This record gives sequence, structure tokens and C-alpha cells, in this order.
Amino acid sequence: MYMHHMKPPTGLTAESAPPLDPEALVQVCLCHHVRRAARAISRVFDEALAPTGLRASQFNILAVIGARDSRTAAEAALLLAMDRTTLSRNLKPLREAGYITAEGGAGRRPDALVLTITGQAVFARAALLWRQAQSGLTQGLGAGQAGTLLQALEAAARVAAQQ
Repeated sequence: MYMHHMKPPTGLTAESAPPLDPEALVQVCLCHHVRRAARAISRVFDEALAPTGLRASQFNILAVIGARDSRTAAEAALLLAMDRTTLSRNLKPLREAGYITAEGGAGRRPDALVLTITGQAVFARAALLWRQAQSGLTQGLGAGQAGTLLQALEAAARVAAQQ
């Protein structure tokens, strides 16, 4: 059953809607498949980055901050598709480890997040391990399919952000 091809019936209420077959739902649920793939892929990167003490999510935060000389928390949250509260919780252990610092903005400007020297060093070590994991997954998928996946995920993120 391909539920994504079915037009939704009009005028349905929760009481009048036909029951959903859980198996069919799991087969076509975008959220299920994206989260399942994300867990599997995150596991690969977490294991690869383990020698640095970083998790894949922390590595991505360091990458977003390090991509420019500085970045505000609001900019980082937007790029990571995270709410500011979640980002703040994730920044705390990185600050405590001495990997990032928040430099005061002038006047009403927000603090800028910056990688410290220690943060730059751990990121450089982690980037080598990341490259190996990225290469392994890309080879396993094939370069074309990996590129298609990246494009599809970017498009999905844009659509979801507009919902």
C-alpha cells in the first residue's frame, strides 16, 4: 500500500477516519525512515569519533561554529535546525571542555560563539576520523546515491521548515 500516493479524503474527523494499518504506516512514514537512518548513521560517526571524546552531534556543532570566525547561537541554531534551548544544552559540555567560548557582542549584539585553540585542535583530530567514516558511507552507498541523498535531505529540511 502506497499511502503517499493516496489523496486524503475530505471532511474526515478523527472519529470518522478509517483506521491506519500500523505496518503500512511504518513502510511509508518519512519520519520513521529518516530517524531510523539518522540513528544508524549517527552510530557510525559516534564510533569513529569516539577516540576524541566527541559525539557526532558535538562534532557538527563545532563544525558550524568553526565554519566562520564566529557565529551567534541564533545563527548556529538555524543552521543545525535546533531550537535555542536544545543548542544551549548541547553547548554546555563543549564550553566546559574548553572547546568553545562566547565572546561578548558590542552593545545589544549577541555573544559570538568561537572555537578555542583547544576546540580547533580537537576538531582537527576529529575531522580526520570523520573523513574516514564519511568516505566509508559514501563508498557503501556509491557517490551518486550519496549525493542524491544529501540533496533529498536538504530539500526535506527546507519543506519541513516551512510547515
